[in-house]
Amino acid sequence: MVVLLFGYEPFLEFSENPSMIIAQRLNGQKIKNHSIVSKILPVDYSKVEKEITESIKLVNPDLVVGLGVAPGRSKITPEKIAINYKYSAAADNSGSKPNGELIDQTQSNGIFSTLPVETIVNTLSDSGIPSSLSLSAGGYLCNYAMFIIVRESLKSGVRGGFIHMPLHDNFVAKHPDMNYPSMDIKMIQDAIELSIKTSLPA
Repeated sequence: MVVLLFGYEPFLEFSENPSMIIAQRLNGQKIKNHSIVSKILPVDYSKVEKEITESIKLVNPDLVVGLGVAPGRSKITPEKIAINYKYSAAADNSGSKPNGELIDQTQSNGIFSTLPVETIVNTLSDSGIPSSLSLSAGGYLCNYAMFIIVRESLKSGVRGGFIHMPLHDNFVAKHPDMNYPSMDIKMIQDAIELSIKTSLPA
C-alpha cells in the first residue's frame, strides 16, 4: 500500500521550494499503513508528463498527490480542477514557455480532482491550519502536473489531485524584499500529512 507524493524543485527566484522539502521529509514515512514514496519533479514542461506517468506505473500507488508552492497565497489550498491548457508567462527552468496549447487533445477542457478536497479543507480548518478551496491551479507547471496526475490516476482507478502551499517562513525571512505571506514549515508538513490521511480509505 503506497502513497505517491510529488514535489517540485526550485524555480525562478524561489531558490527553495517547500513542496520539495515536504516531499523529501515524508519520503519513507507511513500514514495509515501506507508507505510514502516521494518524487521530485523538474520545473520543465518537456519532462513532467514522463516523470509522472512512469512513476505511477512503477510504484502502482493507492493514492497520488502533487504538491506545489503558490507564492502569494497564505493558506493550504487543495485544487479542485485542472484545465486542459498549457500556457506560461514565465519560462520554466529549461527556458521553455508554452503559448497556449492543449495538454491532451483527447481530454475535456477541465478535469476535477478525485481527492476529497472539500473534506480536506474542513479537516485542516478544524485542526487550526489555514486552508481554503482553490478553483485555479494557476498557469504554470502545477496545473500541468495536476492534469497529468488526475488523468493517470483515473486510468488506474485511484484518487489523485494537487495541493498548493504558501512559501515557508524561513525562506521569506531570508528574503524580506519579496514581501510574500508565509507559513511555518512544520504546519505545512502537518497539513499535508493530514490531507493524505483524509484522502485514504477509512
